Amino acid sequence: MKIFKHTLCSIFTLITLTTQATVVGSWQGIVKVNEALQVELVMHIAKDNNNYSAKLDVPIQQQFGLAFDQVKVTDQDVDFTLSAAGIRYKATLEQGKLVGTYYQGGGELPLVMSKNINVAKVAKRVFPQTPTKDTEYLVREVSFDNKAENITLAGTLTVPKQGTNYVAVLISGSGPSNRNQEIFGHQSFWVLADLLTKQGIAVLRYDDRGVSKSTGDFKSATSYDFAADAKAAVHYVRQLPEFKEAQIGFIGHSEGGLIGALAGVDNKDVDFFVSLAGVGTTGADILIDQSYALQQALGVDEATLQQSDKVQRSVMAAIVNKASAQEIKQLLVGAGLPEQAIKAQMPQITSPWFQAFVQYDPSLVLPKLNMPVLAVNGDLDLQVLAKQNIAGFQKLVNNKQITTKIYPGLNHLFQPAKTGLPKEYAEIDVTFSPQVASDVATWIKSL
Repeated sequence: MKIFKHTLCSIFTLITLTTQATVVGSWQGIVKVNEALQVELVMHIAKDNNNYSAKLDVPIQQQFGLAFDQVKVTDQDVDFTLSAAGIRYKATLEQGKLVGTYYQGGGELPLVMSKNINVAKVAKRVFPQTPTKDTEYLVREVSFDNKAENITLAGTLTVPKQGTNYVAVLISGSGPSNRNQEIFGHQSFWVLADLLTKQGIAVLRYDDRGVSKSTGDFKSATSYDFAADAKAAVHYVRQLPEFKEAQIGFIGHSEGGLIGALAGVDNKDVDFFVSLAGVGTTGADILIDQSYALQQALGVDEATLQQSDKVQRSVMAAIVNKASAQEIKQLLVGAGLPEQAIKAQMPQITSPWFQAFVQYDPSLVLPKLNMPVLAVNGDLDLQVLAKQNIAGFQKLVNNKQITTKIYPGLNHLFQPAKTGLPKEYAEIDVTFSPQVASDVATWIKSL
């Protein structure tokens, strides 16, 4: 699961308002996502006559020039919205600083920004595995419909020049993702599609609903809605004349593994399913284990770990039992969390996506899969822990259909890592392990 959600920018519009000129310029601040991750944000505010525009840089994610599509500046206040990513920043100019709140994915975090005319211009990094030429296979820009919800999804289909009888549909993890599943500058799905297509497997990857060229609303969707989009993707491929008799299946990463499982149940269009660091335990257990593992890796003391774990478990149990928002809030108050922290967390905790994810029970889904399943993890994965999630697949999927493997030294993104902490993602040159991609391709072609 992506710790810090991200997306590509949308075309921006300018809203003309009157204001003082002091907000114009480059501003820099740090948003603390959680104990494992602090993210530098840079905002560039410009004025052309009476028109104001604002753009966002997230250097650690190699995202630059993301244009806010709603820009409001009045007297001492700014209010910026980047709709495609579900981002909003509201702040007041106080003693030369922008003091405000950063909103994303239902969460609220304090963000103070200081004007910095010397903000370094950081060049977008190109990682070694990012494809530069598509000469070895055919590349098609495609679109298909989720007719039940009147959504059009846009994507890219890569096909070996010699043709193929195997097609993989890639399903991204949590957070709004474009077809390349860009994470900290790594374009993981583009790299995976490149590696697989060079090994004889056609690959369809697509923008999440409401992201980039796909229509629909991401913010209101749950894993079950994304499963409907995945079903539409595999149905589209099945209708293409060249793939009517092909072996077609899903490859889902992280939450994409949960989504692929949901979309694969009783689906005759699906011939195989690959879970890359996918969900083999309950959604509640995923988040409990993730929180503990990340804090432990950061060196949090045992007493704090145990207290945090106790709070996590009580909140997750309340959500599983469908407690009201007020009941959950009282749990957090009783646990001694600061009022500001509770205010920041409640919108996400009570969001439809979060509630559905926490309540997910693989025992109601995985036994219903009637196709070969490959489940793999890295043993340094601190977001979807390998041991318990692989064990879940082994226990719940028909043992004649399940193949599993845990790779030593790989993290949640299947990069060679040292600690597995998310802060390493952007520091590692490798985007996706060639060995894992090769093993996935070999397994698919063995069916």
